[in-house]
Amino acid sequence: MSRRRGLLRGLQSAGPICLGYIPVAITFGAAATSFGYPVYVPLLFSAAIFAGGSQFILLAALHDATPWPYVVALCALVDSRHIVYGAFLRRIFPTRLSARLPLAMGLTDEVFATALTRRDAAPGRQLTAWLAGLAAAAYLSWVAGTALGAVLGAVLSHAAPALTQALDFALPALFLALALDNLDRETAAPLLAAAVAALAAIWVGNIVLALAAGVAAATAVAVWRRRAAAA
Repeated sequence: MSRRRGLLRGLQSAGPICLGYIPVAITFGAAATSFGYPVYVPLLFSAAIFAGGSQFILLAALHDATPWPYVVALCALVDSRHIVYGAFLRRIFPTRLSARLPLAMGLTDEVFATALTRRDAAPGRQLTAWLAGLAAAAYLSWVAGTALGAVLGAVLSHAAPALTQALDFALPALFLALALDNLDRETAAPLLAAAVAALAAIWVGNIVLALAAGVAAATAVAVWRRRAAAA
């Protein structure tokens, strides 16, 4: 009974996460089919990868024929934060590896932030069930949103081809919106450094390196600022 109660509470706790995931997943699915990919491609991306940032990077990289070493390095850099997430939540995760792996698959930024509120809770079956419900709801909402967006993009590409051209701007618009939403005194310098580095790469004619240069510059500035603040 405690497992069932924990699972239901986990599903309920995931409500705000699902509301945030669905619009972004729809954008991803629609953008993928607008690029000419069949509906199953973005759906497989979301089902197998389940990492919003990496999925958008992969989609843009495939569309621009970016060499795979750059793509692998960028995705690894973007997702390296999950190592820290796992360390923070290790105590409340189940001890069995077979139980940990599914939960690790569902450990997104938002799931981590929600699970962090239970960091001091006593480990047990009910807490594991709560984590499972939280991760499962987030995962299913992301996959469902991707499927809806992919079908929508495929329909629009046939019914209104001119309208699908607007979806080409969906990815940069989304990244810009996320950047502006996180703009504050701490992030201003790294974001500015990323923009300057990316624009410099584009100016010299190497668009492939623009994303890598932006990420590297932002990371370097953020690390430097943290070390300067700690000194």
